[in-house]
Amino acid sequence: ELVTQIVFFFQHPPDSRVIQYAINIMNELKSPLDLQKQMNTLYLYISDFGKLAFQIFISMLLSLFFLLEKDKIIRFTSKFKRAKFKSFFINLSHFGVKFINSFGKVIEVQFLIAITNAVLSVTFLWILGFPQLLGLGIMIFFLGLIPVAGVIISLIPLSMIAYSIGGMPKVIAVLIMIVVIHAIESYILNPKFMSAKTNLPTFFTFIILLFSEHFLGIWGLIIGIPIFIFLLDMLDIEEGNTEVP
Repeated sequence: ELVTQIVFFFQHPPDSRVIQYAINIMNELKSPLDLQKQMNTLYLYISDFGKLAFQIFISMLLSLFFLLEKDKIIRFTSKFKRAKFKSFFINLSHFGVKFINSFGKVIEVQFLIAITNAVLSVTFLWILGFPQLLGLGIMIFFLGLIPVAGVIISLIPLSMIAYSIGGMPKVIAVLIMIVVIHAIESYILNPKFMSAKTNLPTFFTFIILLFSEHFLGIWGLIIGIPIFIFLLDMLDIEEGNTEVP
């Protein structure tokens, strides 16, 4: 249905100054050089998508092999603890387990945030009179697994559906909904859930997320907390002990 709406949109452009201005810009390809630039940009997008698809395929394949030979892999890697430089591998195993457990908590938090985002979004969309709420809820849930960017990506199909059913007022309402949900996710859900799962104070959790997002980008929202807990473990600080001495 979304593809059909896109085709109908371009075949029957609406009588809107903003839409007409955007279409005129797209049609201003006066020279072969401009066309060549557009083709190069399109080629880069296709190449990036191919790389991403290949990485997903390789990760799923390696995950399958790991699960099929999990016991064998554990027996093989445990031999390093009895070999030369065993102290190094023992410490590496300790910190690795600590980091993986912390990372698992982050993934669990992301699932909780995705579910909450989907419920809030479907509620708002129901109020706005959107059709196919179940399908939209599933789409928002899976996009919600992508920190921050998932909410922005979901804006594209939601805006097109909003325009098809109610014009620019519906689009503005969807934009307001996305801003509100994004603010709730970034400033309330993420710090609160992280604090509950990692036993860190909400203040520290919020500061860590801000710094990690600034220096590491979107990936910082995923690995920032595990890295901090990893550093706490190296300093022999128990993150669960929050009593004032």
